Amino acid sequence: MKIEKFLTILFWGIVIYFGIGIVSPVCAYSIQKLANVPVENDFTLGPGKVEVLLDPGSTTTRNLLITNRLGKVMDFKVEIEDFEGSPTGERAAVLLGGKRGPYSLKNYLNPELSEFTLAHGERMVLPVEISIPEGMEPGGLYGSVLVSTSPPKEILKKEAGKVKGQIRIVGRIGSLFFVRVKGKAKEDGKLEKFDTADSKRFYQKGPISFSILYRNTGNVHLDPYGLIEIKNLLGKKIGEIEIDPYFAMPKSLRYREVKWERGLALGRYTATLSLNRGYKNIIDRASINFWILPWKILLIAGIAIFFIIWFIWWIATHFEIRRKR
Repeated sequence: MKIEKFLTILFWGIVIYFGIGIVSPVCAYSIQKLANVPVENDFTLGPGKVEVLLDPGSTTTRNLLITNRLGKVMDFKVEIEDFEGSPTGERAAVLLGGKRGPYSLKNYLNPELSEFTLAHGERMVLPVEISIPEGMEPGGLYGSVLVSTSPPKEILKKEAGKVKGQIRIVGRIGSLFFVRVKGKAKEDGKLEKFDTADSKRFYQKGPISFSILYRNTGNVHLDPYGLIEIKNLLGKKIGEIEIDPYFAMPKSLRYREVKWERGLALGRYTATLSLNRGYKNIIDRASINFWILPWKILLIAGIAIFFIIWFIWWIATHFEIRRKR
Protein backbone atom coordinates (compact mmCIF):
# COMPACT_ATOMS: atom_id res chain seq x y z
CA MET A 1 0.00 0.00 0.00
CA LYS A 2 2.84 2.34 0.83
CA ILE A 3 4.40 1.74 -2.58
CA GLU A 4 1.07 2.34 -4.32
CA LYS A 5 0.54 5.57 -2.35
CA PHE A 6 4.08 6.73 -3.18
CA LEU A 7 3.57 6.05 -6.91
CA THR A 8 0.25 7.93 -6.83
CA ILE A 9 1.84 10.99 -5.22
CA LEU A 10 4.74 10.84 -7.68
CA PHE A 11 2.33 10.59 -10.64
CA TRP A 12 0.29 13.62 -9.58
CA GLY A 13 3.46 15.53 -8.80
CA ILE A 14 4.68 15.01 -12.36
CA VAL A 15 1.29 15.99 -13.77
CA ILE A 16 1.18 19.19 -11.70
CA TYR A 17 4.80 20.06 -12.53
CA PHE A 18 4.37 19.71 -16.28
CA GLY A 19 0.91 21.24 -16.16
CA ILE A 20 2.26 24.38 -14.56
CA GLY A 21 5.08 24.40 -17.07
CA ILE A 22 2.61 24.26 -19.94
CA VAL A 23 0.24 26.87 -18.59
CA SER A 24 2.92 29.27 -17.33
CA PRO A 25 6.04 29.06 -19.47
CA VAL A 26 9.23 30.44 -17.98
CA CYS A 27 10.06 33.90 -19.34
CA ALA A 28 13.30 33.97 -21.27
CA TYR A 29 13.98 37.70 -21.09
CA SER A 30 16.48 38.98 -18.55
CA ILE A 31 17.74 42.31 -17.20
CA GLN A 32 21.48 42.62 -16.64
CA LYS A 33 23.18 45.25 -14.48
CA LEU A 34 26.27 46.60 -16.25
CA ALA A 35 29.14 48.25 -14.42
CA ASN A 36 30.61 51.69 -15.17
CA VAL A 37 28.13 52.69 -17.88
CA PRO A 38 28.74 56.37 -18.76
CA VAL A 39 25.85 58.81 -19.08
CA GLU A 40 25.50 59.39 -22.83
CA ASN A 41 21.89 60.70 -22.80
CA ASP A 42 20.81 57.89 -25.10
CA PHE A 43 20.11 54.20 -25.23
CA THR A 44 21.51 51.50 -27.49
CA LEU A 45 19.86 48.69 -29.40
CA GLY A 46 21.69 45.85 -31.04
CA PRO A 47 22.15 44.18 -33.33
CA GLY A 48 20.97 46.72 -35.90
CA LYS A 49 20.45 44.01 -38.52
CA VAL A 50 19.31 40.39 -38.15
CA GLU A 51 19.43 37.93 -41.06
CA VAL A 52 17.68 34.57 -40.83
CA LEU A 53 17.15 31.69 -43.28
CA LEU A 54 14.09 29.57 -42.41
CA ASP A 55 11.97 26.74 -43.79
CA PRO A 56 8.20 27.27 -44.09
CA GLY A 57 6.55 26.17 -40.85
CA SER A 58 9.67 26.73 -38.72
CA THR A 59 10.34 28.98 -35.73
CA THR A 60 13.48 30.52 -34.28
CA THR A 61 14.41 33.19 -31.74
CA ARG A 62 16.90 36.05 -31.82
CA ASN A 63 17.86 38.25 -28.86
CA LEU A 64 17.97 42.05 -28.91
CA LEU A 65 20.07 43.99 -26.38
CA ILE A 66 18.71 47.34 -25.12
CA THR A 67 20.99 49.35 -22.80
CA ASN A 68 19.92 52.44 -20.86
CA ARG A 69 22.62 55.16 -20.92
CA LEU A 70 20.26 58.06 -20.21
CA GLY A 71 21.32 58.59 -16.60
CA LYS A 72 17.79 58.00 -15.28
CA VAL A 73 15.03 55.39 -15.03
CA MET A 74 13.10 55.15 -18.31
CA ASP A 75 10.14 53.23 -19.71
CA PHE A 76 10.63 51.45 -23.02
CA LYS A 77 8.03 50.47 -25.60
CA VAL A 78 8.46 47.82 -28.31
CA GLU A 79 6.64 48.02 -31.65
CA ILE A 80 6.70 46.16 -34.96
CA GLU A 81 6.67 47.76 -38.41
CA ASP A 82 7.30 46.53 -41.92
CA PHE A 83 9.85 48.27 -44.12
CA GLU A 84 10.65 48.39 -47.81
CA GLY A 85 13.24 49.84 -50.17
CA SER A 86 13.16 53.26 -51.80
CA PRO A 87 11.98 53.72 -55.41
CA THR A 88 14.53 56.53 -55.86
CA GLY A 89 17.44 54.91 -54.03
CA GLU A 90 17.86 57.83 -51.63
CA ARG A 91 17.03 55.76 -48.54
CA ALA A 92 18.20 52.25 -47.71
CA ALA A 93 14.95 51.33 -45.94
CA VAL A 94 11.58 53.05 -45.48
CA LEU A 95 9.50 52.26 -42.38
CA LEU A 96 5.80 51.81 -43.17
CA GLY A 97 4.11 52.60 -39.85
CA GLY A 98 0.83 50.74 -39.62
CA LYS A 99 0.84 49.72 -43.28
CA ARG A 100 1.69 46.23 -44.45
CA GLY A 101 4.67 46.03 -46.76
CA PRO A 102 4.85 44.06 -50.02
CA TYR A 103 7.05 41.54 -48.19
CA SER A 104 5.44 41.80 -44.78
CA LEU A 105 7.03 40.21 -41.71
CA LYS A 106 5.13 42.06 -38.98
CA ASN A 107 2.67 39.24 -38.28
CA TYR A 108 5.53 36.76 -37.85
CA LEU A 109 7.64 38.77 -35.37
CA ASN A 110 6.76 38.36 -31.70
CA PRO A 111 8.88 40.15 -29.04
CA GLU A 112 8.48 38.63 -25.59
CA LEU A 113 7.68 42.03 -24.07
CA SER A 114 5.95 45.11 -25.44
CA GLU A 115 6.84 47.35 -22.48
CA PHE A 116 9.54 47.36 -19.81
CA THR A 117 11.49 49.69 -17.53
CA LEU A 118 15.26 50.03 -17.17
CA ALA A 119 17.39 51.98 -14.73
CA HIS A 120 20.58 53.62 -15.92
CA GLY A 121 23.22 51.00 -16.69
CA GLU A 122 20.73 48.15 -17.06
CA ARG A 123 20.52 46.02 -20.21
CA MET A 124 17.45 44.14 -21.38
CA VAL A 125 18.00 40.85 -23.21
CA LEU A 126 14.78 40.69 -25.23
CA PRO A 127 13.96 37.52 -27.18
CA VAL A 128 12.11 38.01 -30.47
CA GLU A 129 10.39 34.95 -31.92
CA ILE A 130 10.27 34.57 -35.71
CA SER A 131 7.60 32.09 -36.80
CA ILE A 132 6.99 31.34 -40.49
CA PRO A 133 3.69 29.58 -41.30
CA GLU A 134 3.39 26.46 -43.41
CA GLY A 135 2.97 27.03 -47.13
CA MET A 136 4.86 30.34 -47.22
CA GLU A 137 6.32 30.97 -50.67
CA PRO A 138 10.10 31.24 -51.07
CA GLY A 139 11.49 34.77 -50.96
CA GLY A 140 12.23 37.59 -48.57
CA LEU A 141 10.19 38.94 -45.64
CA TYR A 142 11.12 42.22 -43.96
CA GLY A 143 10.14 43.83 -40.68
CA SER A 144 11.63 45.91 -37.88
CA VAL A 145 11.52 45.86 -34.11
CA LEU A 146 11.37 49.48 -32.90
CA VAL A 147 12.17 50.54 -29.34
CA SER A 148 11.12 53.96 -28.01
CA THR A 149 11.52 55.64 -24.62
CA SER A 150 9.70 58.04 -22.30
CA PRO A 151 9.97 58.84 -18.57
CA PRO A 152 8.05 56.47 -16.26
CA LYS A 153 4.32 57.21 -15.89
CA GLU A 154 4.76 58.15 -12.21
CA ILE A 155 7.20 60.92 -13.14
CA LEU A 156 4.91 62.17 -15.94
CA LYS A 157 2.00 62.43 -13.48
CA LYS A 158 4.11 64.39 -10.98
CA GLU A 159 5.39 66.72 -13.68
CA ALA A 160 2.03 67.16 -15.42
CA GLY A 161 2.00 70.90 -14.66
CA LYS A 162 5.22 71.60 -16.55
CA VAL A 163 5.36 72.66 -20.17
CA LYS A 164 4.87 69.74 -22.49
CA GLY A 165 8.11 68.80 -24.17
CA GLN A 166 10.27 69.73 -21.20
CA ILE A 167 9.47 66.58 -19.30
CA ARG A 168 8.85 64.07 -22.08
CA ILE A 169 11.92 62.66 -23.76
CA VAL A 170 11.13 60.31 -26.62
CA GLY A 171 13.66 58.54 -28.81
CA ARG A 172 13.19 55.62 -31.19
CA ILE A 173 15.66 53.26 -32.79
CA GLY A 174 15.13 49.97 -34.56
CA SER A 175 16.58 46.62 -35.53
CA LEU A 176 15.90 45.43 -39.09
CA PHE A 177 14.94 41.78 -39.61
CA PHE A 178 15.74 40.16 -42.97
CA VAL A 179 14.10 36.75 -43.22
CA ARG A 180 14.54 34.54 -46.25
CA VAL A 181 12.14 31.64 -46.69
CA LYS A 182 13.95 28.66 -48.15
CA GLY A 183 13.16 27.60 -51.69
CA LYS A 184 13.73 28.83 -55.21
CA ALA A 185 13.57 32.63 -55.00
CA LYS A 186 14.09 35.22 -57.72
CA GLU A 187 17.57 36.74 -57.42
CA ASP A 188 17.91 39.49 -60.00
CA GLY A 189 19.76 42.78 -59.86
CA LYS A 190 22.32 44.85 -61.74
CA LEU A 191 24.42 48.00 -61.68
CA GLU A 192 22.25 50.86 -62.91
CA LYS A 193 24.79 53.71 -62.93
CA PHE A 194 28.34 54.57 -61.87
CA ASP A 195 29.46 58.20 -61.78
CA THR A 196 31.05 60.87 -59.65
CA ALA A 197 28.63 61.95 -56.92
CA ASP A 198 27.93 65.33 -58.57
CA SER A 199 28.51 64.17 -62.18
CA LYS A 200 31.46 66.56 -62.49
CA ARG A 201 34.52 65.80 -64.55
CA PHE A 202 36.86 68.54 -63.33
CA TYR A 203 38.02 69.03 -59.74
CA GLN A 204 40.49 71.30 -58.04
CA LYS A 205 41.44 68.75 -55.40
CA GLY A 206 40.36 65.61 -53.59
CA PRO A 207 38.63 63.86 -52.00
CA ILE A 208 36.53 62.62 -54.94
CA SER A 209 33.10 61.08 -54.24
CA PHE A 210 31.67 58.34 -56.45
CA SER A 211 28.03 57.25 -56.67
CA ILE A 212 26.77 53.72 -57.29
CA LEU A 213 23.15 53.05 -58.20
CA TYR A 214 22.05 49.42 -57.98
CA ARG A 215 18.64 48.08 -59.02
CA ASN A 216 17.16 44.95 -57.42
CA THR A 217 14.35 43.46 -59.52
CA GLY A 218 14.04 40.17 -57.60
CA ASN A 219 11.95 39.14 -54.59
CA VAL A 220 14.78 38.84 -52.04
CA HIS A 221 17.27 41.42 -50.79
CA LEU A 222 20.76 41.27 -52.26
CA ASP A 223 24.15 42.26 -50.85
CA PRO A 224 26.30 43.74 -53.65
CA TYR A 225 29.97 44.49 -53.00
CA GLY A 226 33.04 45.30 -55.02
CA LEU A 227 36.09 47.46 -55.72
CA ILE A 228 36.90 50.75 -57.44
CA GLU A 229 40.38 51.08 -58.98
CA ILE A 230 41.88 54.48 -59.78
CA LYS A 231 44.51 54.75 -62.55
CA ASN A 232 46.47 57.74 -63.82
CA LEU A 233 47.01 58.88 -67.41
CA LEU A 234 49.78 56.29 -67.88
CA GLY A 235 47.51 53.45 -66.77
CA LYS A 236 49.25 52.94 -63.42
CA LYS A 237 47.00 52.06 -60.48
CA ILE A 238 47.40 54.72 -57.79
CA GLY A 239 44.49 53.90 -55.50
CA GLU A 240 41.52 51.65 -54.77
CA ILE A 241 38.32 51.74 -52.72
CA GLU A 242 36.83 48.58 -51.20
CA ILE A 243 33.02 48.50 -51.21
CA ASP A 244 31.78 46.37 -48.32
CA PRO A 245 28.57 44.35 -48.79
CA TYR A 246 25.41 46.45 -48.38
CA PHE A 247 21.77 45.46 -48.74
CA ALA A 248 19.48 46.35 -51.63
CA MET A 249 15.78 45.68 -51.05
CA PRO A 250 13.55 43.83 -53.56
CA LYS A 251 11.92 45.89 -56.32
CA SER A 252 13.89 49.00 -55.42
CA LEU A 253 16.96 51.12 -56.11
CA ARG A 254 19.87 51.49 -53.70
CA TYR A 255 22.20 54.48 -53.84
CA ARG A 256 25.69 54.19 -52.38
CA GLU A 257 28.36 56.89 -52.14
CA VAL A 258 32.04 56.25 -51.48
CA LYS A 259 35.05 58.60 -51.30
CA TRP A 260 38.55 58.47 -52.69
CA GLU A 261 40.64 60.21 -50.06
CA ARG A 262 43.28 61.81 -52.27
CA GLY A 263 45.29 64.85 -51.33
CA LEU A 264 47.39 66.73 -53.89
CA ALA A 265 46.87 65.35 -57.40
CA LEU A 266 47.15 66.59 -60.96
CA GLY A 267 46.04 65.15 -64.29
CA ARG A 268 43.50 62.83 -65.87
CA TYR A 269 42.33 59.76 -63.99
CA THR A 270 40.17 56.72 -64.72
CA ALA A 271 37.96 55.07 -62.10
CA THR A 272 36.79 51.50 -62.81
CA LEU A 273 34.08 49.86 -60.72
CA SER A 274 33.83 46.06 -60.42
CA LEU A 275 30.57 45.33 -58.59
CA ASN A 276 29.53 41.82 -57.60
CA ARG A 277 25.74 41.62 -57.85
CA GLY A 278 25.53 39.57 -54.66
CA TYR A 279 24.49 36.31 -56.28
CA LYS A 280 26.04 33.70 -58.61
CA ASN A 281 29.31 35.67 -58.61
CA ILE A 282 28.11 37.91 -61.47
CA ILE A 283 30.21 41.08 -61.80
CA ASP A 284 29.20 44.36 -63.49
CA ARG A 285 31.94 46.76 -64.62
CA ALA A 286 31.86 50.44 -65.52
CA SER A 287 34.50 53.19 -65.95
CA ILE A 288 34.53 56.99 -65.86
CA ASN A 289 37.22 59.60 -66.50
CA PHE A 290 37.82 62.79 -64.52
CA TRP A 291 40.45 65.50 -64.15
CA ILE A 292 42.05 67.00 -61.07
CA LEU A 293 43.34 70.48 -61.94
CA PRO A 294 44.29 72.60 -58.92
CA TRP A 295 44.01 75.85 -60.87
CA LYS A 296 45.02 78.05 -57.96
CA ILE A 297 48.29 76.18 -57.56
CA LEU A 298 48.76 76.12 -61.33
CA LEU A 299 48.10 79.86 -61.51
CA ILE A 300 50.60 80.61 -58.77
CA ALA A 301 53.14 78.32 -60.42
CA GLY A 302 52.50 79.97 -63.81
CA ILE A 303 53.01 83.45 -62.35
CA ALA A 304 56.17 82.29 -60.61
CA ILE A 305 57.54 80.80 -63.84
CA PHE A 306 56.67 84.00 -65.72
CA PHE A 307 58.58 86.15 -63.23
CA ILE A 308 61.55 83.78 -63.27
CA ILE A 309 61.72 83.96 -67.08
CA TRP A 310 61.26 87.71 -67.01
CA PHE A 311 63.98 88.08 -64.41
CA ILE A 312 66.40 85.97 -66.46
CA TRP A 313 65.54 87.99 -69.57
CA TRP A 314 66.05 91.26 -67.65
CA ILE A 315 69.46 90.18 -66.34
CA ALA A 316 70.51 88.97 -69.77
CA THR A 317 69.46 92.14 -71.61
CA HIS A 318 70.97 94.53 -69.06
CA PHE A 319 74.22 92.57 -68.98
CA GLU A 320 74.52 92.82 -72.78
CA ILE A 321 73.92 96.61 -72.72
CA ARG A 322 76.58 97.22 -70.07
CA ARG A 323 79.12 95.04 -71.87
CA LYS A 324 78.67 96.98 -75.15
CA ARG A 325 79.26 100.28 -73.36
